[in-house]
Amino acid sequence: MANDEAQVPERVRAVAQTLWEEAGRPEQGWRGFIQQARSEVREDERLYDKTLADSYPASDPPANSGITGPGGDK
Repeated sequence: MANDEAQVPERVRAVAQTLWEEAGRPEQGWRGFIQQARSEVREDERLYDKTLADSYPASDPPANSGITGPGGDK
């Protein structure tokens, strides 16, 4: 792996490791796996953010939360 590995987030590193192993552990091209992993992690995060935004509107908090308390009435 490259000397700048310390600057790669752990999640990206783990995905890159998996991609590298699935490719048969080639001796060269680690940066390509890092770039692919970054893209996959960004896309996963984008989809998660979209799902979260679509499933939980800020104007409709759950009935029992730290904000509203039990039952939503106070």
